[in-house]
Amino acid sequence: MKAAVWKDYHVVEVQEVPDPQISEHEVLIKVWAAGVCATDLEVISGRFIYGAPPHVLGHEIAGEIVQTGSAVTTRRVGERVVVETSVGCGHCEFCRRGDRHLCPEMTEIGFTPHWGGYAQYVKAPAENLFVIPDNISYDEAGIIESTVCPVGGLMRLGVHFGETVLVYGVGPAGIAFIQGAKAMGAGRVIAVARSEERLRRAAGFGADYLICSKTEDVRAKVLEYTDGKGADLVCEAAGSPETILSACACARRSGRIILYGIPDRDKPLTLPYTDIIMNQLEMYGVVGNPHVWEPLLQLASSGRFNLRDMVTAAFPLDRIGDAMRLMEDPVHKPIKVVVHPWES
Repeated sequence: MKAAVWKDYHVVEVQEVPDPQISEHEVLIKVWAAGVCATDLEVISGRFIYGAPPHVLGHEIAGEIVQTGSAVTTRRVGERVVVETSVGCGHCEFCRRGDRHLCPEMTEIGFTPHWGGYAQYVKAPAENLFVIPDNISYDEAGIIESTVCPVGGLMRLGVHFGETVLVYGVGPAGIAFIQGAKAMGAGRVIAVARSEERLRRAAGFGADYLICSKTEDVRAKVLEYTDGKGADLVCEAAGSPETILSACACARRSGRIILYGIPDRDKPLTLPYTDIIMNQLEMYGVVGNPHVWEPLLQLASSGRFNLRDMVTAAFPLDRIGDAMRLMEDPVHKPIKVVVHPWES
């Protein structure tokens, strides 16, 4: 099969490699769309160490089942599926309760040792697959993994009807927070970012108020929009020390803060502990959530969560280098880009 192989840091080559061989509990998937994730770009460049080359990356995967293992009874050939990529040990307390993404031995499809979706075929455990609704395209399903963590965080904490939700960052995660919050009953969503162009794009996905942190006083605007109270729920998806501190300053007393964006390790961060304590703020870290895939697919199928307009561009696998360069373009930075392994 054809695959984009991460050969060395800063080096990805499309070449012929052996087809995956499945075990009795696995299925073989023909990959029709794979989302390009910013995490993969960090890994390829060495800015984020997660496994080592040579390897086939790609953890946002949608395709068609073409073969099932001898022990697989829950999936069948021909089904259109999306891949939940967390692979747990299967026997720890987290795996037993369905939280394999928290398994101490968790590995992930797309990262060592599991080859990922930048290839024509990928294998996965049958239990990691969810059927794609008929009215959801492969491209839409191929990027849903990038929205699962944010929406899963919202599902874990809950969005109370009529609450004000403040979102920092309007990349894929920020847009997922915006859409998820609106779908769950938020009264108003405030989006914060440095780019006015990207803020306008966020408005198209449901943001009610826009704050440009480059030119406006974020806290003053948040207080203006919330009658001086602050936001009930703050979602931090930008991942900088400045936005995390701002999130603490903009949450109302007894407010909740979701931490999703990861700051650079070389940037120091000192939290305002006194304010957190005296204002009785609740802070939560969020990561993957296997429980959100099915309801999120149904939310998208019903039209209440827009995946289609999050897909900005598509490239054949042979042009994965162009796809990655577009993802890093500071001027025309897209929301999401997908590659099609079977196109030339």
